[in-house]
Amino acid sequence: MDKQQRFEQLAHEFDLKQADFYFLPLIPLIEVMWLDGKNQQSELNILYQFVLEHISYLDQASGSQVLTVDDANDFLDRFAHKQPAQKLLDELHQIVTGEGGIADHHKMNIVDYCLDISAACVAKYPYEVRDRIQQNEKEFLLKLLTEFNMIA
Repeated sequence: MDKQQRFEQLAHEFDLKQADFYFLPLIPLIEVMWLDGKNQQSELNILYQFVLEHISYLDQASGSQVLTVDDANDFLDRFAHKQPAQKLLDELHQIVTGEGGIADHHKMNIVDYCLDISAACVAKYPYEVRDRIQQNEKEFLLKLLTEFNMIA
């Protein structure tokens, strides 16, 4: 089953919108943001920057407008401003990291933004030398790098 077919199944189960398919590259960023159970403003600001760049890329690549501001705001309301169901994130993650999920030239940008989100907020101050990024975020990032075939 290809990623479009799997997405269609999830769309029926979780009431996803067709435009959400184009936002799949945001899923790792959303996952890392929600690992601590909260969406902090500095994390959201980084996510918003990615959204703007992503929409611009899609528009340039297609030569026309693919997504609207309303599409983006609607997606962000359901995924970034409210914590989505973990089952949904897990299923979308499988689409993103599976075969044909994300083009290789986008993977590093996604990882780069995930790192920025991870480093944007710390659990407590002062933090130890290696505690800027929480352990569960480090584990997620290493898993993502492996799934993206960026490390063995």
